[in-house]
Amino acid sequence: MEFQSILLSLRDELSTCISASDASEIPWCRLAVAATKIMSEHCSSLSRTVLLTELEAQWHREALEEAMHTEIRRTVGPFYHRESKPSLEDVFGLKIDDMWTIPGSGIWLWKLSGAPDPSDGGPLAHGNRPMKVRNTADIQIDAFIHQRYYPMIEALEFSGFFSRKRTLYATGLSIADRGGGINGKPNQTILPITSLAFELRIKETQGLPEEFRPFTDEPFLESIFGVQHSEGRFIRCALPAFNADQIWCKVDHIYSAETQYRGNRLVQHQQIHCIIEHEDPPKSVNISFWDKDIAIVSLFKQDYYIGLLCPIIVSKPSAKTFEVEYGSQTIAFVSCTTISPTNILASQLSVAYNNLGNLDYRRYAHRVYLDRCRADMINLALLVRVVAVSENMPYTKDSEILDRYALRVEDEKGTRDLTLWDKVGVQASQLLPGQLVLLDDLETHEEGGDVILNGSLEINTKFYNISAMTGIITSATLCKYTPLAQIPDAANRYCKARVVAATSAGNHMCDARDRLAATSLVHSICKRPIVFTDAPSDGSTSGKQLENPVDLYSFDCPSCGVANLDANTVESVFVLEFEIDDGTSSVCAHAAPAAANEIIGISPELFLHLPNTSEQQLALAKPVGQEFVLSLTSYCEPLSPETSLRIDAARPSSDLGVLSA
Repeated sequence: MEFQSILLSLRDELSTCISASDASEIPWCRLAVAATKIMSEHCSSLSRTVLLTELEAQWHREALEEAMHTEIRRTVGPFYHRESKPSLEDVFGLKIDDMWTIPGSGIWLWKLSGAPDPSDGGPLAHGNRPMKVRNTADIQIDAFIHQRYYPMIEALEFSGFFSRKRTLYATGLSIADRGGGINGKPNQTILPITSLAFELRIKETQGLPEEFRPFTDEPFLESIFGVQHSEGRFIRCALPAFNADQIWCKVDHIYSAETQYRGNRLVQHQQIHCIIEHEDPPKSVNISFWDKDIAIVSLFKQDYYIGLLCPIIVSKPSAKTFEVEYGSQTIAFVSCTTISPTNILASQLSVAYNNLGNLDYRRYAHRVYLDRCRADMINLALLVRVVAVSENMPYTKDSEILDRYALRVEDEKGTRDLTLWDKVGVQASQLLPGQLVLLDDLETHEEGGDVILNGSLEINTKFYNISAMTGIITSATLCKYTPLAQIPDAANRYCKARVVAATSAGNHMCDARDRLAATSLVHSICKRPIVFTDAPSDGSTSGKQLENPVDLYSFDCPSCGVANLDANTVESVFVLEFEIDDGTSSVCAHAAPAAANEIIGISPELFLHLPNTSEQQLALAKPVGQEFVLSLTSYCEPLSPETSLRIDAARPSSDLGVLSA
């Protein structure tokens, strides 16, 4: 497979760009998705050097984002700098030194200073090399306490919570002069903080600074969340004593923020998928953050433990995936020092299990083929060819109607069906037989002894139509061109050939206004041409205008072997056929609408609305003699030995600087 060869060569070259200490083997799925995403976003010429440079930069960015503590500021000194104030996106690790009220006002304030870095847990934390002692406590600043935290000050369950060298993580910080300064100096005070998470510590925490060892939070974890830490994980120990909704879970995956409609309003939404590991069996939970609350997500990282007090409960805890939201009264807690961080650049030769017992393929080094699919796989990426796409099979769940499509796919090792839900399924319904597709973030489960592949927006599934991407064929340094004489019966290849002839491939429908019939009737499931059930022996249907052909005639699909097709499964598509020649062979191929648009230089809509046959013939004659770089799909009809060819993407060779001599 040509695209697979491109990915393997990119991985080999990228491995040489990254030092051996960073990576011995790059996960196939991460490289495949990253490279495909870049190529799909760049329709113009993309050199191999630029692509490799961007892949290397992205790799190091991800490593930095997943590294612990590297981006946290642990001093309040920047707030006193006149020229370089911190940005609202900066994350701070702070310590509460004092708490008091402004006399006669009932307004509470904290006095904050920088919190020690857990990685500086002792003078010999890293072998025999003395660690640098960070002097973070010499600078302090006042901060107004947001009213959502006032109940904690008064609750007996939180007695002493703020007087135990309490540390917190916060972002979105800004300051103002509250007045009353000495000698005319401004009394700088941090405005009420909403994007804040209190840090909870346990005795088993590695690298815990000595000053915090007498002040760990086992009693609070038990009374607030009903959990205790044992042998590297949290377990249920009692019912929470605090009378409020609460959740304690481990971060499994943080999704990117996206824009979507909520009611009639366009809003920002971000979601974190977590595992409640102290449940038996462990449960999944999705935590949603909306608009301004999204800022707090920057305080959390994969494998952190987070606790939410007073979240908004969206679905029942008994649901397969528990759904909650971060609300205006929600209080967040985090335990980020109880984990052993995994180097994301380490070689992954075996598949890891997550806390739910699923096989997590996010960091698996190799490509997964269809014959390897088994139950309980997550974060799965597959490179497959499309065999067929079903009609929409709506599914009703809790009075909500969900779009559902079945997609039959194949690779070198087998053929399988997968189910795509909601918008992902709607988008995939436009795929054509033989097209090469990269599917990312799939999951599997077992049903009636069969392994079912699933994809949906809920699990962040995406797909990329490799065959239709011009970002590959526009780069002579990325792909090799296959001679037409060597195109296999089932393949996705990149070719360079001249157009010998261009004709309308339409059938069944003729235009009474002296125009070419450039549309054909196809079976909507397999996207292949249909035939009349009882075609007249004299061919009298040819050349007649069929305004409503499905109402007047019945049709069969020879590809699927289905007779008397339902009218709802017949659709009209734009079809042009091109004869192309590269010197080794001359072949005829239909063109997908986007490719036809590129070759003849006008859109299908405009071509169909040209005033007469003469102008349409002129449009078809325009590309004759020109050379194009093509993404060519070759596939066999299921019930026929004949091979069909389709051009899925095209660009003029003259535009790319790869014109043949």
